[in-house]
Amino acid sequence: MKNLFIAAVLVVMIPLMSMGQSTLGPGTITTSIAGSPHDFSNDAWNPYQNAGLGGQICQPCHTPHNGDLSQTDAPLWNHTMSSGPWQMYTGFHFGPNVGGVYQGYGVTAPDGISALCLSCHDGSVALGSFGGQVGTDYMTGGANLTTDLRNDHPISFTYDSIQAGGVWDLTHQYSGTKTVESLLEDGKVQCSSCHKVHYNALGYFLKMSNQGSALCLACHKK
Repeated sequence: MKNLFIAAVLVVMIPLMSMGQSTLGPGTITTSIAGSPHDFSNDAWNPYQNAGLGGQICQPCHTPHNGDLSQTDAPLWNHTMSSGPWQMYTGFHFGPNVGGVYQGYGVTAPDGISALCLSCHDGSVALGSFGGQVGTDYMTGGANLTTDLRNDHPISFTYDSIQAGGVWDLTHQYSGTKTVESLLEDGKVQCSSCHKVHYNALGYFLKMSNQGSALCLACHKK
């Protein structure tokens, strides 16, 4: 009887434990891009894998020649950009409330570094679409955020505009002398506020440990 009770509790708990959890996975823990989930050198969709060129790690995102200079948030950008359209976060207490619907802060599309990330991670552009090539394999699983970003943390908004809410001001020191402002890109919350593209020593490409929700609490007053 006791074993049946324990089994019943586990049946209930396991789905609850998985609710709201990231499906991206921490990936291989590494302090460099080599060997990390962003090391694409051995992926079948990478045309350089079998071209006798040593398995190119960097070229899906960057190129030494003929880079896309319209993208100023990363050097010599090489990947085809997504054109959306996106559905942006306008959820709980985010922006003015009009008729019971929060309006966000006028952000209709990701910009900056977030737009670069989403050139793969919104699943609308093939992974191998870089350097003028047109790929056929797309981001799958939890890493594919899709173009519907309403259930993801808001990005590409000016942080200063929400200081009246439950967040710290720009000068708040969350770790030693590190301030909230240091997490922003040109004053905006972007993917890079929480993640580092080339560094996965903490898992999930996190910028800092989220033990005890430390990363969340760097900005949020709770």
